[in-house]
Amino acid sequence: MGIPFGFGRLAVKEQSSGWGTAETSFANANYVEAQITSPPSPMQDSEQMPVLRGDVYAPTRVAGGRAPTEIQITMPLHGFSTASPSANPTEHPDALLLRSVLGAAEQAGYHGTASDLEGGTTSVINIDDGTALDAEVGHALLIPLSSGYSVGWVKTGDTTGDPDTYTLQRVLSAAPASSGVIYGGNCVYSAVTQPTAFTLEWLGSTDNVKFRFVDCVVTSATITLETLKQPTLAVTISALDWSNVGTGGAPGAEALTNRPQMPVCISANGFRAVTSAAEQKIVRATINMSATVAVDIDSSSSQGRGRFTVTDRSVTAEVTAQALSSGASTLNDPTALVAPAAAAGAMQIDANTTPGRAFSVLIPAGVATATSTFGSDEDMLTITTAVECGLYTGDTSTGAVSAPANTSFRLAFL
Repeated sequence: MGIPFGFGRLAVKEQSSGWGTAETSFANANYVEAQITSPPSPMQDSEQMPVLRGDVYAPTRVAGGRAPTEIQITMPLHGFSTASPSANPTEHPDALLLRSVLGAAEQAGYHGTASDLEGGTTSVINIDDGTALDAEVGHALLIPLSSGYSVGWVKTGDTTGDPDTYTLQRVLSAAPASSGVIYGGNCVYSAVTQPTAFTLEWLGSTDNVKFRFVDCVVTSATITLETLKQPTLAVTISALDWSNVGTGGAPGAEALTNRPQMPVCISANGFRAVTSAAEQKIVRATINMSATVAVDIDSSSSQGRGRFTVTDRSVTAEVTAQALSSGASTLNDPTALVAPAAAAGAMQIDANTTPGRAFSVLIPAGVATATSTFGSDEDMLTITTAVECGLYTGDTSTGAVSAPANTSFRLAFL
């Protein structure tokens, strides 16, 4: 009997013992709702030295070390809780994969006492005097409004008065409520931190298809936020080693608990793009994250390759908007195309604002990479603006601030 490719399960889990030691036990929380673009093909070096031969035949060939294997998966972007959280988020598989490519993450911002919030404006929220403040500068907060929620990225914190105040990078969709629970976020941000290896396990549709890929890192990730479609995440994973487990495939049907898919990108769900010119109308935003890696040659490792070392990271974004004939703004004005190296300011894009499945992206200091380009979508003229992440140092507080404050790119699950 043949083996169908479209059935099976994937799991990812960080290696608690570090590089070279695979994880072998996976819980429901480690499984990923995704599809593999093509079946992972375990790789191994093959060595053959040219030697003198007495006839026309192949010289002796020997097997080498197991070579880096590349795996590509795509998935709908997920939240981390089906219910309103009662604390700061825990890391779910989507966030783990994004931390691998970006570098670091931190969870903060939850204010479970409704009276901590004391109103404010669309750009400033008031917090009860004495509430912890400095540690949340640079983070995203999901802030209650009179109806619904809006994401605000904290730019400055001021504890000198009563109440304390947060100034936000970009305006909320409406003024905050006078009280209510503020939900914190898992902020994943770009950093020079080296990645922690993880194990990816592929359970195929029959018992004899089970492969374990070890010492994995994410080398590229793309988030696509498009109007009328679900947010998606596509990642490329590189693995240094693998093992053919041989049995244990053919997984049973099992629901992935607390991994809600994010809804389609429409305003009713909180989808919006905000620049210095306030909220913008966009068709789609594509965020591309990459990590350039080098392989450490290590004679003491089992396959001669010790680990991946990240030598560079980059983040770029492309935002496409319909060109407008009047009332045009930053992203959709045909008479004012963005020029290369032009400062684009802070750009915030929110995909959803339901607690537990909210998502936001922040580029604090965007720089245009090229002149805006024309295109078409549904026979309507569009303008695409490409930006990269410039150096940013604008986050401040009356106390000390630390990362993710003053980092060049951030995303948050809230």
